[in-house]
Amino acid sequence: MQDRSPQEPAAQAQPQAFADARVLTLFPTCVWVHDLKPQDMEAINEAILPKIEALLEPRAETIKAGIWQTNHDLHRLEEFRRLVAIMRRASEAALDFLKIGRREIAITGCWANVNPPGTGHRPHTHPNNLLSGVYYARAPHQGDGLVLHDPRPQAHVLSPKVTQLSEVTGSEIKLDARPGRLVIFPAWLEHSVAPTVGPGERVSISFNLMLGHYAEEFSPPRWARRPST
Repeated sequence: MQDRSPQEPAAQAQPQAFADARVLTLFPTCVWVHDLKPQDMEAINEAILPKIEALLEPRAETIKAGIWQTNHDLHRLEEFRRLVAIMRRASEAALDFLKIGRREIAITGCWANVNPPGTGHRPHTHPNNLLSGVYYARAPHQGDGLVLHDPRPQAHVLSPKVTQLSEVTGSEIKLDARPGRLVIFPAWLEHSVAPTVGPGERVSISFNLMLGHYAEEFSPPRWARRPST
């Protein structure tokens, strides 16, 4: 018989399997990505691209932070009617997914961005809105796109080396810019725009969405007692 030191515990049978094992994705950040059918993309772009060019002339007087931007009222123009319909349809799908009961939603701003080579946009959010989005009308390089930043401040206090970055382990997620792609995300989610690489301009249309009558129906407390007299 082999001697065992007093500190060494007796060997115990190891468990062979769990009765149940699951991974819970708690508090997810939802992003909705829609790629238009080629015929819809072509019809939309044929209408909006010439209008954007006209609105930005002369370019030298309208450039801002290295990119050209239009005013934020494009959703009221006839040329953007088809795109606005797609934006509304995509936003309704997002509300359905989130199980939000109120169906009325308002576009609070819609503007075009023209990025020449080497330009991007710093990290930012879109305050006082529920959802934000972007539609790519022209994207010469798919690798240039929307960068979404992890909104959890404590998530990377400890960041061990991983064998592969993914949506679970990354602090930034980049979505490729593709012509005809429409992306919707929470307006509070910090995001930036990767610089364009190579020749050609990227043309995108950004927009914000907010629930209608929010102050009257959503802002008051969700409980009620006897009315004050």
